[in-house]
Amino acid sequence: MSHRNLKYLNDHRIVYRRMPISDKPTVEATYWDHYIDGTHECYELFRSKAKITTFKSLKWHLLVLWYLNPQLDQDDFMKIAEVIGNKEHGFISFNIHPELLRKIVYEVSMLDLEEPPKNKLRKVIFKYGNPLSKEEKLRVVGSLIGRSK
Repeated sequence: MSHRNLKYLNDHRIVYRRMPISDKPTVEATYWDHYIDGTHECYELFRSKAKITTFKSLKWHLLVLWYLNPQLDQDDFMKIAEVIGNKEHGFISFNIHPELLRKIVYEVSMLDLEEPPKNKLRKVIFKYGNPLSKEEKLRVVGSLIGRSK
């Protein structure tokens, strides 16, 4: 399968995207928000075609899912991890032994959810479902961060 199967996550109403909650944008436009100092609060898992390629990345993705879905119990979280850990569903690029996946899920479930998972700083966040092309988005970002021809 060349693309990921998000059906399980959507059918079970698993949150895998969240816009910033406490950080307020400096500029709000129709299709994007600009944070002059940036924000670490935006989580958008599985938005690109890139697959999870390392165990560290898999653990981070599971931690973000655990953080964004505090209503999950251990069994539900394990089912989600099994879906993501199955190479045929298109989330990861490698095979993972079920015992290792269980170990990773246990480690993630023991982490403190009061502290948000580390995330990269983002200054421009495009709203979900915007009609802009990749080139138009690049133009917007370039103009907002001060690049010009």
